[in-house]
Amino acid sequence: MMKKIILILAITIAGSAMFAQTLGKLTLIESNGKPIDYKPPYVGPTIYDLDNDGLDDLITGDYYGNFKFYKNVGTKSNPKYNGFEFIMAEGEKAVIKNW
Repeated sequence: MMKKIILILAITIAGSAMFAQTLGKLTLIESNGKPIDYKPPYVGPTIYDLDNDGLDDLITGDYYGNFKFYKNVGTKSNPKYNGFEFIMAEGEKAVIKNW
């Protein structure tokens, strides 16, 4: 069985809203019905089933070294995200210092 590949792009257009490109179609990624937007515009998105529920979640890393987990509350073919949680490590917010 071939797995559908979703390419996530961070595009700086009118701020830094996140878009998903699926087989050539560009789609704005939303959470709680609003575009996911990062300021400053440096974000590293990844798709991964972090909570092992069989659905691909959205994980982002930002300029400041923070990681956000957007749980997929939709389906595999139609993901939906409702807010985010910071990813924690040993009871504290996971942060990678880049300076």
